[in-house]
Amino acid sequence: CHPLKGSLVHPYDELLVFVGYRDGDILRLGAEVSIELGEEREEHFFDKPSVVLIPKGLPHGPVRVNKLSNPIAHYTIGLAPEYRAETLPERPKTKGSRHSHLIKRMLTSVDSTLEGSGAAFAQVTDSNGVMHPAERGVGPGNGDQVVWLYGRDLEGMDVNFTWGLYSKCGKWHRGGEAHTHPEEEILCFVGLDPDDINYLGAELELGLGQDYERHIFNKPAVAICPKAFPHLPLITRWVDKPY
Repeated sequence: CHPLKGSLVHPYDELLVFVGYRDGDILRLGAEVSIELGEEREEHFFDKPSVVLIPKGLPHGPVRVNKLSNPIAHYTIGLAPEYRAETLPERPKTKGSRHSHLIKRMLTSVDSTLEGSGAAFAQVTDSNGVMHPAERGVGPGNGDQVVWLYGRDLEGMDVNFTWGLYSKCGKWHRGGEAHTHPEEEILCFVGLDPDDINYLGAELELGLGQDYERHIFNKPAVAICPKAFPHLPLITRWVDKPY
């Protein structure tokens, strides 16, 4: 995944997310990925949807896709406003388990859903660690399958994030027209066509601000919500393909 033979080091925490989506099963990756971690270039393998935690200063890489049965999605979350990296020279890789705790399955912890924003989803987490908010009455436009990871799941990193698959029309949340968070939130909407990253396959409507100013979009988009900024309702108007 990187055009270099050595490792990278960042002056901030980073998360590397690897997920599957092609067959509609959020628990299936359909690939084998390897990553080298630490100064000793300890090599690790995984074949389930996972997030690799990269604490600041930890050498990591190369990342390789060794086997692939279907397209996968990969994205990074860098906890800094600008990308910065230092390259380290190539060294012999090793085997070991010192850094294995940094590779986490993409599953929702039942304990994590009992506090904060996750409380609304606590009743929709199944025994496999997947939430099904659309079918459990949270809102008809909400996710078919969603996983939600919190800081407690991520070695204390100051972030929480979700990955979900969506295919239905309707409002995402019951209750009031808008809500706020005490921290910043970024809502990312992407399509699942591996041949066209600019295709969303759906049209959504999002209310922003005290006056519920409506914004309609049908291309991949990011909605930035500063802390204490009112947002919602979120409504899926139509869906051609899951997103």
